[in-house]
Amino acid sequence: MQLTRQADYAIRALLHLSTEQQGNVVQTKEIASSEGIPEKYLPTIMRTLARAGLVRTLRGNQGGVLLARHPEEINLREVIEAIEEPIVLNRCLREEGECTRESFCPVHPVWDRIQQTLIDRLESTTFADLASERIAGEAGSSKGWEFSDSRNERIPA
Repeated sequence: MQLTRQADYAIRALLHLSTEQQGNVVQTKEIASSEGIPEKYLPTIMRTLARAGLVRTLRGNQGGVLLARHPEEINLREVIEAIEEPIVLNRCLREEGECTRESFCPVHPVWDRIQQTLIDRLESTTFADLASERIAGEAGSSKGWEFSDSRNERIPA
């Protein structure tokens, strides 16, 4: 499984909003600049996240976006699946019975366990957790991040 760039941008944007005080409206231009996201992609991503009930958008002079729920109520799986399809490690796991080899394939239960472990981890990781790590990193913790190159890929500091 590989996340699309759009899912990565959505995660970065929600992380940014998660570090804001609850109820603060933030302009997408600020999020894009702060998170290294191309400004032209962010409105589309935000509309998708709004349809999924993760953010609220406000128009006008004082417009922007804000979280629709508290960061501890939003997990990584929700965000990824709002942007992409449901998480499936292998097509044989998409639906029960979709794979004709399911009943006798020795690898099928392995893929199933790995997929469930991944989903459990994504569901248990909230944006409150991620925001806490970011804030600790900005305060000089050893869990800080720095940008490695012009692609804005992050590496441990």
